[in-house]
Amino acid sequence: MIKFFNSMIFKGVVAHLLLFVILFMSSFDYNFAHLSTFIGYYLFSLVFVLVFLNQQHRMIVNVSKQMNDIKNGYLNRDKIPKGTSEINELYDEILKLGEDIVRTQNNLENQRNQLDSILAYMVDGVIATDRRGNIIMANKSALHYLNTDNDLLMEKNIVEVLKIEDQYNFYDLLEKEPEVTIETHDTGNEAISLHIKFALFRRESGFISGIIAVLHDMTEQDKAERERRLFVSNVSHELRTPLTSVKAYLEALEDGAIEDKETASSFINVSLTETNRMIRMISDLLTLSRMDQDRIVLNKEMINLIAFLDYQINRLDQILETESNDLISSNFTLVRKYSEQPIWVEIDTDKIAQVIDNIIGNAIKYSPKGGTITISVEKRESDVLISISDQGMGIPKSDLLKIFDRFYRVDNASRNSKVGGTGLGLSIVHDIVKIHGGTIFASSDGEGKGTTFSFTLPYSLEAADDWDDGTDEFEFEGNE
Repeated sequence: MIKFFNSMIFKGVVAHLLLFVILFMSSFDYNFAHLSTFIGYYLFSLVFVLVFLNQQHRMIVNVSKQMNDIKNGYLNRDKIPKGTSEINELYDEILKLGEDIVRTQNNLENQRNQLDSILAYMVDGVIATDRRGNIIMANKSALHYLNTDNDLLMEKNIVEVLKIEDQYNFYDLLEKEPEVTIETHDTGNEAISLHIKFALFRRESGFISGIIAVLHDMTEQDKAERERRLFVSNVSHELRTPLTSVKAYLEALEDGAIEDKETASSFINVSLTETNRMIRMISDLLTLSRMDQDRIVLNKEMINLIAFLDYQINRLDQILETESNDLISSNFTLVRKYSEQPIWVEIDTDKIAQVIDNIIGNAIKYSPKGGTITISVEKRESDVLISISDQGMGIPKSDLLKIFDRFYRVDNASRNSKVGGTGLGLSIVHDIVKIHGGTIFASSDGEGKGTTFSFTLPYSLEAADDWDDGTDEFEFEGNE
């Protein structure tokens, strides 16, 4: 009711009535003869006023509705009834404004979608906070690095989430914008190192509305840097030790030991041994370098893996029989634990022979009391698993994941032991198996309980059927 009394139509009718009353009273001659004429004119003009006012009212209502639609993000371009030029012009301007607003909203929505996509697929984690340090946004990478989900992260303080509250509070981050490094575990429970940079988030007015943290995973870079330093240190040590020995013996020979034939012969033999060790190390380093640069070319051929293993084991059996000494015990037995049914695989026989020689060679060197070395083969759906088990010293579980690292040794004292090698053999074995498309791993129940090295080679039943015709025509024949 109040809305009607405040409407333009009601006010127009009242104004019209007052106007007619004033005009009528000004010419009133106290004669009511003209009253019917007055009422007729009045009603006719009232209808005209109502039609006009109603049209303007409808236009104003449409303009108001259009503005509400624009405010709600919807632009209605329907034409409104004709009215005064002022209202029509106002309506046209509102339409233009609405089009500009809708266009701007669409652009902002597209930019936001693009930003969301960029943040979602960024490798680096991104976290944004409000002006109190409470987290208001985090992308997928940040959730992955911090091993959490969005619901648990929201509204928590950033220093609490990053676990740096013992070093900084939120206002320290605002003032200093430091760079920090934290150690944590990702969603795969892998230990990672995160380098975090902070930047202030300001409005156009300059008011600080929060802070942005960028989380960069430095695990691989840190690992590569550690490996580089360790590599330089190990190469220096491994080369310095034999060179020092050779230098000492040569100086002794120069000082007169060469006159004693027995002593001179001993010194020369030791020098040759150390020189050969350095040559082997340099050769291994060159091999690893070529593998790192993908310069190793495999000369693959389809062979019967069972016949190939038999040949390698027979060859090693002969070596054990003929070269038993104080370093290599003769009390070893090589046991075959596989069927004689052919298994056809495509490999580089020289490289895989190097893998088998290295693993069995280590089993012999680190099994001082001898024992049984078991070679087993398991044909699976897409690969063949070859396992070599010994009864030797074993490997602590904490070292199992590191034994394929370059220069890594379980027993650091083995650098100077008689059985100590270059520390590169298992690294080369790992890379050879890898470039064949397989994997290699080790298992052990602990020190003194032996070790099992297992590696896989790709196997295709379809390719094997093309070769396996029930004959031995294509079986491996080693060169004596």
